[in-house]
Amino acid sequence: MVQSDIGAYSKDLERQRDSLLNDLKALEDRHKKGVLTEEQYKERRREIERALVEIMDRLAQARFLMGQT
Repeated sequence: MVQSDIGAYSKDLERQRDSLLNDLKALEDRHKKGVLTEEQYKERRREIERALVEIMDRLAQARFLMGQT
């Protein structure tokens, strides 16, 4: 992968991370308002957190490849 490709990939991962963080915040708001049951909240939160861990891992790898440890 070329340095510029890695940079673009990294920016895309950052956008995905930010989107997931916004989803998590919205989920918490919906849960506080009583829109979601505890079970629905926990299940969706686990899904979002799992996706965040994956994105953060890929982002760390991309940054390593770019020399940004």
